[in-house]
Amino acid sequence: MQVVPNQLVELHVDSPAGMRIYRTRVEDAYDDLVIVGAPLEKGAVVPIRLGTELKIEFKLTGPDKEGRFSTTAIVEKRFRTSIPLLQLRLLGEWQKTQERMFVRVPVHLDAVVVPLQEGGEELPPQTALILNLSGGGFLLRSDHPFQIDDEVRISFRIGSEQIVSTAYVVRFVPGETGQDYGFAFLDIPEAMRKAIIQFVFKRQIELAELTREALS
Repeated sequence: MQVVPNQLVELHVDSPAGMRIYRTRVEDAYDDLVIVGAPLEKGAVVPIRLGTELKIEFKLTGPDKEGRFSTTAIVEKRFRTSIPLLQLRLLGEWQKTQERMFVRVPVHLDAVVVPLQEGGEELPPQTALILNLSGGGFLLRSDHPFQIDDEVRISFRIGSEQIVSTAYVVRFVPGETGQDYGFAFLDIPEAMRKAIIQFVFKRQIELAELTREALS
């Protein structure tokens, strides 16, 4: 197993605020070395120290190999070129990991999304509608013409909880009036994910009760 140039990868990095996930792109790879673009946050290079151990993860969707693969790596060098780069040395073999499965429930939640561009630039905020929700992502109805892997910052409320996270497009879903977008959360605090999971659980109970009443 070997990553190739232009492969999108996630870097999972521990921080004082908890686990952070950064998406970047492979620039080169050979043997146990992988060169990736230094991740950006709000247009600035994320300061990942030399010697930092992290998890590198990517997803394949081809017909011959499909799944999510990960391994640990150490940040070995930084290159201050026109495109800042990190050299990662892999510490183990690539392992296929189980996709986290979350229960998804139908909802109608107003949301505000901010499309993010490369370099951290932001487009104007716009309103959208969340059609279903899980601890792993959501289905969004929006007038914005998203493409696969496009990133957004999204904000919405469930009960008394305000959820704010980044997410990226993983699939297109035919909708009633065109095309909806399946998103996966990218960098969501675990406390917010737990709040979503609790909300989904309560919503499941509500829907089950409504079904029973309709059948009685």
